[in-house]
Amino acid sequence: MKIAIINDTHFGARNDSPLFLEYFMSFFEKQFFPYCKQNNITKVLHLGDLMDRRKFVNFQTLAEVRKRFIEWFENNNVELHCILGYHDTFYKNTNHVNSIRELFHNKYKYLHLYEEPTIMEFGGLKIALVPWINKENEQVFHKFIKSCPASIICGHFELNGYEVIQGINFEGGMDDSILSCYDMVLSGHFHGKNSKKNVHYLGTQYQITFSDARLTKGFHVFDTDTRELEFIENPERMYHIIVYDDSKLYNDPLGDDFSYYKNSYVKVLVSKKTNAVKFDQWVDRMVHGGVINLNIVEEAIETSSDTIDVAQDTMSIINEEIDKLEITEDKGKIKSLIHELYIESLSV
Repeated sequence: MKIAIINDTHFGARNDSPLFLEYFMSFFEKQFFPYCKQNNITKVLHLGDLMDRRKFVNFQTLAEVRKRFIEWFENNNVELHCILGYHDTFYKNTNHVNSIRELFHNKYKYLHLYEEPTIMEFGGLKIALVPWINKENEQVFHKFIKSCPASIICGHFELNGYEVIQGINFEGGMDDSILSCYDMVLSGHFHGKNSKKNVHYLGTQYQITFSDARLTKGFHVFDTDTRELEFIENPERMYHIIVYDDSKLYNDPLGDDFSYYKNSYVKVLVSKKTNAVKFDQWVDRMVHGGVINLNIVEEAIETSSDTIDVAQDTMSIINEEIDKLEITEDKGKIKSLIHELYIESLSV
């Protein structure tokens, strides 16, 4: 049996932006749902953070999620198995009040919610499902894994030493040694796809912030017979980085088709500009092509590999400044805290 796995859908992200919600829904309607139907997938695992808002819901967002996401599973007889994530819970120290229960649970027969550690059997294979771990259920979790007969565990884990964003490892979470007894650990929570030892953070299906600009996005399919984890890439992007060099890449910039960048965010790094008029015309065409936001960096830095340093998104700049601080405290913990505040600020 093949199971499709998604996580961190964050419906309502970016202050309930209709643009981002449409981008998210487009992924499901044009890629994920057709894939499930074409490959006869009848069970989908969601590894937490279904909704973005922890405290409230925007009714327009809710209406779209019901109609275009939740009801697709009902109408197509596909089971959706949801594990609670951090953003699904109202309180940080308990899972009892959560958005999935209040909005959807017991209203749809194909939606299954897991608020406590559970063992489920898919295609004859036992898989442990673990929701967000907090102070209230931490002891329950430790007791559960001591006697758990499953060899595969899926959850929404916050583990030390894994990338919370590209190049920045998280510190202050749980040690991954506690999960070393499992053949495979599949987790949501961190938005970048990265693996180490037996742990696989699957990453988001699509881009949510500019930190995702250089990351590969998509969803996963797990085969319960072979235990193989297949990655299906999502080619649609919300963020783009373009290196402008009119002596190389843009011999004839006015001939470029900018429709690909419609309704997206674009950062242009100017490596070489010999014709200012032509560059201005190129920028005008980009704007008229429907770009939502255009950021031009005129002083891009050339590196020894003849490429451009494109890492200067907001979090990269902040992390560089933290590295420069003359402090003895753990800078990794400071970066983790700032990252959490930054993500929350995007919804303010």
